[in-house]
Amino acid sequence: MIDRRTASFPQAWDRPEVGCWGGMNFAQATELYVKDMRRYGRINSDRTEHSYRHRLACLQTDIGNRDPRTVGRNDIKRSLSRWDNPNTQRNAHAIFISFFDWSMEEGLRKDNPARQVRKAKKRETSVYRLTRDEVVALIDACMTEREERIILLGVCEGVRNQELRGLRGEHFQRPGYMWVSPDIGKGKRERWIPVLPEAGAIVEKIRATVQPDEYVIPARRPSNPPWNTRWREYPEKPSSPQAVWRSVVEIAQRAGIAAHVHPHLLRHAYGDHVAKYAGLRAAQALLGHASVDTTASTYVDKPGLDELSISVHGFQWRPTGGYPPVEHPETPVEATTGIEPVQSDIGSVEPKVEDEDEGEPS
Repeated sequence: MIDRRTASFPQAWDRPEVGCWGGMNFAQATELYVKDMRRYGRINSDRTEHSYRHRLACLQTDIGNRDPRTVGRNDIKRSLSRWDNPNTQRNAHAIFISFFDWSMEEGLRKDNPARQVRKAKKRETSVYRLTRDEVVALIDACMTEREERIILLGVCEGVRNQELRGLRGEHFQRPGYMWVSPDIGKGKRERWIPVLPEAGAIVEKIRATVQPDEYVIPARRPSNPPWNTRWREYPEKPSSPQAVWRSVVEIAQRAGIAAHVHPHLLRHAYGDHVAKYAGLRAAQALLGHASVDTTASTYVDKPGLDELSISVHGFQWRPTGGYPPVEHPETPVEATTGIEPVQSDIGSVEPKVEDEDEGEPS
């Protein structure tokens, strides 16, 4: 990774005019790029910044920290070959394109080598879809209040893992709603989520017992190691992602679900059913998606397992009560040969009918 403590680079107010840059290595350019993306609002969280820095650090290593003006399309292709998964390649490729677009805007170079490389074809991801019965089984398998908070806030409010761990008592101050504040929401997007009836009881407990500055899913440590049967919670600290992950896996095993259930599947379960029930635009707002296309492609375009089950309900190859009588259509007395002329009133000429009184002239 790039060492920001030793990388020397000009500050924003010390930058030369466009096209007047001196010598620069890739690490210095990366620092300036990240600062600008932060200011432009393209990077809004530490997690996103870490992802950008990691991809650019891989390219920096592959080119030997050269001047970004000397990077060519073959360097981009060689760096992208680090990742076998085409979806990961597309993510890294998009970051490279953004970096060299910024380089062109700053006058560092006149072309974008990343745009000269063909993008990898996106691979459809396989996501396990929870049915209604499986969601109910997860709720019933909860043994502690902490587990109820994790499962119910996931399947009834559709929050992400990082949002779930960042929830505090202040996010439940408004009766009937849960607030996802910009500091915990993805892309700093704020949203209000109505509390579903099944989560009403646990939300009321949170409102009554959790202080505004305390975390709903706090960090905890075992108080009797190495047996780890008793835990002490630290409300002033959030839980770790691994702790929430392990809790969901254990609850799913108790519920008898054979698939690997992780925290984000709880959000998918919420999105699958809410998108059908509330509509596309409402689902986008409830899920906090920046684009309605994300909501449509993930939760609307493909039918869920419950919908597929309903669509084939009652169908079987061997009827138990005998085959129903077949209603034959009416059969004409004489079948046509299929080559008779078609009679039509359009464009037809009425035939001339001779008058009965008309005869041979007398």
